[in-house]
Amino acid sequence: MYIEAVKLHNFRNYSQLELTLDERLNFFVGENAQGKTNLLEALFFAATGRSFRTRNDEELIRWGQDSCEVAVRVVHKRGAEKLHLLCRQNPKQKLYSSNGLQLPRADYLGRLYPVLFTPEDLAIVKGAPQQRRKFFDEQISKIYPIYEIELKRFSRVLRQRNRLLKLRQEKSLGSPELESWNEQLAVLGARIMQRRLFALRRLSLLSRLAHRRLTGGEETLVLQYQSAVPLREGAGEDELQSGILAVLREQARREARLGQTLVGPHRDDVRLLINGKSAHLYASQGQQRTLVLALKLAEIEFIRGESGEFPLLLLDDVFSELDGKRRKLLVESIEGRVQTMLTATAAERFAFFRRSGKLFTITRGEVFPSESHL
Repeated sequence: MYIEAVKLHNFRNYSQLELTLDERLNFFVGENAQGKTNLLEALFFAATGRSFRTRNDEELIRWGQDSCEVAVRVVHKRGAEKLHLLCRQNPKQKLYSSNGLQLPRADYLGRLYPVLFTPEDLAIVKGAPQQRRKFFDEQISKIYPIYEIELKRFSRVLRQRNRLLKLRQEKSLGSPELESWNEQLAVLGARIMQRRLFALRRLSLLSRLAHRRLTGGEETLVLQYQSAVPLREGAGEDELQSGILAVLREQARREARLGQTLVGPHRDDVRLLINGKSAHLYASQGQQRTLVLALKLAEIEFIRGESGEFPLLLLDDVFSELDGKRRKLLVESIEGRVQTMLTATAAERFAFFRRSGKLFTITRGEVFPSESHL
């Protein structure tokens, strides 16, 4: 799978842009605040219908305009497909289409798989559990768009249950209303946990292999799912539901006192262990970068294994975060295998690549192709 061409209209600082891309390597060079990250954001937006930088879609629209458009021509095993996304602020809406046919968001997703790596991804290791949950939830949603809908349903149930606990506190204990929310929370929570456990098993193996390659076999990475709900290898949804309900009963008075739900996938975490020690607590800066690299490389293989297609790889100024050894290992892992878009402030960052590709210079929202590679 690769993007053959991209077209932008009023996206961020791009008024108009039409670009033909190399099917393997595309390098974008420019000073800061010229539009390099904006271009990667547009490609990510075309694939997922959302930005990786903001939740407010209006920020994507060029100043003074009412809408923006992103279109990409994707080539995959089924042939070529034109994906188009229109975002309006008045009326507020997003319109998705494939080959000119308008689609619901759920049917649009899963046609282009992006893997994004930015310097901010170090938060996966050092950040709060929410950062790790978000990372794994996003990987699952790319392959199974229905999972995103399940997460939203769970969030609605969670909000309603928390509202009841805050309003009625201990008066809510044993009430039919609370029991109803418990049942819904357990059903949706078990479904989410089962999908996470499946994905974690695959990603754990793939990231461990990638991490050993990146560290020359000196370190071993282990991913462990942590939950207040007892987890048994191979547990099905029914067993997970029963486990959630049991722990909810145990925590009922404490939840009523605090006015919040303490049990469920919204409180779970993924422990990242390097040689048996918590990376969150003990990993050096270099180890953090290597760990995130391993997770991203595992993500590429996970998507390929589940979809049959290699994803699009977006690397936003990550070479400035990596030393020479890690840059070389990253290049060896991806070169020639997956279409890659890389940004940097200087072309020298790309010296580790051997294959020819396309080099572009970005200045104030304009993209200029170079006659030669590097």
